[in-house]
Amino acid sequence: MKTIKPAILGTLMVPAFMFAAGSVNAEESTTMEATYLTETPENTFHADALTGNQVKSSVEDDEDIGTITDLVIGEDGQINAVVVGVGGFLGMGEKNVAIEWDSLELTKNEDDDDYVITVNASEDALEAAEEYNRNEDEDNK
Repeated sequence: MKTIKPAILGTLMVPAFMFAAGSVNAEESTTMEATYLTETPENTFHADALTGNQVKSSVEDDEDIGTITDLVIGEDGQINAVVVGVGGFLGMGEKNVAIEWDSLELTKNEDDDDYVITVNASEDALEAAEEYNRNEDEDNK
């Protein structure tokens, strides 16, 4: 009977030690110290440098063809697309079209440091493009 007690005790202690070790590792892996910026890093910009800006057509002599209303950002933090309001008049009848980020060309205006955003598409092409429907269910995740 004496040999059974240490075996039972040992059997009960091993899971307890494993649980304790796992808890410590879980705490270590989820505890991460925050880092902070005090100024804008070089070669970066803020979202408001894009939203509200006009998108110009490189095929129609840099004519304004729409306004950036939103950004589509992946979980990795990269901009996947910009949502552009096109068509309509005084905000009525406008539709949203998502243009992939790689389709845009950003150049910095030397006069005022604003960005000039161009796409190789006409206003008619954007108006004919399929409308972008934001999936509201995705926002609630």
